[in-house]
Amino acid sequence: MMRASGGLVSAVLEICHTVYERSLVFYPSDLHRDFGAEMLEVFDEQTSQAYCQRGFPGLLRVCFGAMRELVTVALPGRLAQRMLPIFAATAVLTLMVWFAGYVGYVMETACGSCGQ
Repeated sequence: MMRASGGLVSAVLEICHTVYERSLVFYPSDLHRDFGAEMLEVFDEQTSQAYCQRGFPGLLRVCFGAMRELVTVALPGRLAQRMLPIFAATAVLTLMVWFAGYVGYVMETACGSCGQ
């Protein structure tokens, strides 16, 4: 009976490990690349320790904490990483359009009959 329970615990911990490992892709790429292995190692230690001390409720608490971090840290960081190039391109294009309009205004003001 104990062996079956140990097998179940091992399977649950392996599922938690796999899900967390796959969720690391939602973190900003530099964070995932530089610290992904350490993050996974810490998560594995936390889940194992939580189960040993508090059973499944402790394990669930660690998993819910990881989900909360995914929503509050990983996804906003990933979205900000993708939004920065879009924002920069929009700002540059806006500046270029404004400058072209300004040059046209200056040319027309300086030489009203040049365009005719």
